[in-house]
Amino acid sequence: MLISKNKVIQNASKILEEDLKIKLPEDYSKFLDKYNGGRTYKSKVKIGRNWEDVCGFNGAGDVDKDYSFESMKSMGVLEGYLEKGFLPIADNMLGDYYCLSLKTEDYGSIYLLYHDLLGKKKKLFSSFTEFINNIKSEEIGHIKTMEEREKIAIENGYGDEVEMLRPVWKEQIEEFSKIVQEEVIL
Repeated sequence: MLISKNKVIQNASKILEEDLKIKLPEDYSKFLDKYNGGRTYKSKVKIGRNWEDVCGFNGAGDVDKDYSFESMKSMGVLEGYLEKGFLPIADNMLGDYYCLSLKTEDYGSIYLLYHDLLGKKKKLFSSFTEFINNIKSEEIGHIKTMEEREKIAIENGYGDEVEMLRPVWKEQIEEFSKIVQEEVIL
């Protein structure tokens, strides 16, 4: 799996454990200390016969608010999951969470908890390591230039919208040009 890691902080796992009053599995603690979560562009995990996207992993401390335990905590989302014995560690595009089980009977297992199906959950893997090893990522690769995007828009009949799209394209090009992906090794 490739990740564009968050800002790494010393002892991220210990900080999270103390803050949430939980004990993390060793493999997940190593991941948090080494990468502190981050975005996982073009990443998918096989669930049954389908491939589901994995957008990013939550991190501790001052990180991207989209992938932050602190942000989830301040919105009041984290507490509900913890009460059910789960720590939401990653998400997909639909807003569902990949969760680490903190329950004694299947401690460290990974579940997918669906946000819109009244608490429906599906056990996916027996450990965080197994989860990571089953995620496949593609490198971001070439980022289309402004000129390439403009040409494609005109060819597809959207020439009259190019002026409106330029600021969006500029922002995307700047964002993607700063991304550094690295292989997750625990």
